[in-house]
Amino acid sequence: MSTAASLSPTALTLSSSLLIYSAKRFTFHLPKTSPPLLIRRSRTLHVAMAAASDPLEICVKASTTTPNKIGDCPFTQRVLLTLEEKHLPYNMKLVDLANKPEWFLKITPEGKVPVIKIDEKWIADSDVITQALEEKYPEPPLAVPPEKASIGSKIFPTFIGFLQCKDPNDGTEQALLTELTSFNDYIKGNTIFSMDSFIKTRALPEDVIAGWRPKVMG
Repeated sequence: MSTAASLSPTALTLSSSLLIYSAKRFTFHLPKTSPPLLIRRSRTLHVAMAAASDPLEICVKASTTTPNKIGDCPFTQRVLLTLEEKHLPYNMKLVDLANKPEWFLKITPEGKVPVIKIDEKWIADSDVITQALEEKYPEPPLAVPPEKASIGSKIFPTFIGFLQCKDPNDGTEQALLTELTSFNDYIKGNTIFSMDSFIKTRALPEDVIAGWRPKVMG
């Protein structure tokens, strides 16, 4: 059994939730709300809706615990957050990844989510998708500033190291907690978790736990 089982409940909760939602180092960097910003966002909404009057189709992971809910996939949430913040209408197709339907495999033979249809073409990979959305719908800009690009970058490799370690005293647990604490301090001042778009697109806690339990418990 992995030494992850020895981690305190608080640390386990912190590691699971922060790792899930910080995957691919996705962070929005929006200026503080002010009257001019509200006006710009209103104009942006009008332009974006006009540019994408037909909802975009996107295939996402279905919940394994609750019918008609999205599952725990940080890559999918990254794309959904982009759509929400750019005020782009979309229709979700929930896909049971344990029993992938034939129509889904025709769209993406690799059977991975998310995949989105842009200009009559299905596009996979959250990096490629968000870049395509940024280029096609540039307002509001959501690209991560270069000086912020490395924030949270050590969490995933540190977490993997922790899961793979067999010596509870080798320092990997403390290294993970240090990275998570640092990231937690950062998001307190840049807290995406309170945004409506994040709340709307996040997975249920039950799905996060179910998805990570095999990896954490070994």
